[in-house]
Amino acid sequence: MNAPQLTLKVVVIVHFILTTWATMAEDYLPDSYYYMNMVMGVVGSMAIIFYKSIEAIHLLMVLMLFSILQDIVCLGLFEPAARAVYENASYNNWTMKNTYRFSLGMTILNLLIKPFTCFMLYRVYQERGGSMGDLNIPGLDAANFPGFGGQKGPYENIDQPVPSNNVETASPHHSIEKPQDPPGY
Repeated sequence: MNAPQLTLKVVVIVHFILTTWATMAEDYLPDSYYYMNMVMGVVGSMAIIFYKSIEAIHLLMVLMLFSILQDIVCLGLFEPAARAVYENASYNNWTMKNTYRFSLGMTILNLLIKPFTCFMLYRVYQERGGSMGDLNIPGLDAANFPGFGGQKGPYENIDQPVPSNNVETASPHHSIEKPQDPPGY
């Protein structure tokens, strides 16, 4: 097994486990958290199965970046309400209180390792033959944002002189004389 495939399998398995543990508490996270991580698992499995596909890795990177934002929003909106329920002094179910704490920890850990995962996915993307120039954003002009979208020109080697399209014309030779011999003969 080559290193990129092993890296990808570890990434998918670790995020699957952390997502499973993060969703153990009832009514703590919204359904969008489940769906986002389920879709990432499916796309990660596709990237493992189609081991030569650059598009599968690219899609997984985009979803992973979006899921970072979504996790921040979910924690910001839903964690205070869950804390108010589970950490209330009158709430006596210690099993659910501890499950909530564990789920919160796994959600935060999952969020913290996602930027590192994005870096690892980018390395797999490069090893599969992808380059930064392939990461296009449709509608952006390459002149305004070099390397992000638009059509690129052909490769230009700076070691060779640039061919010009200018046609140089020689002035006509006005003298009809015989060429002179070099001095010394």
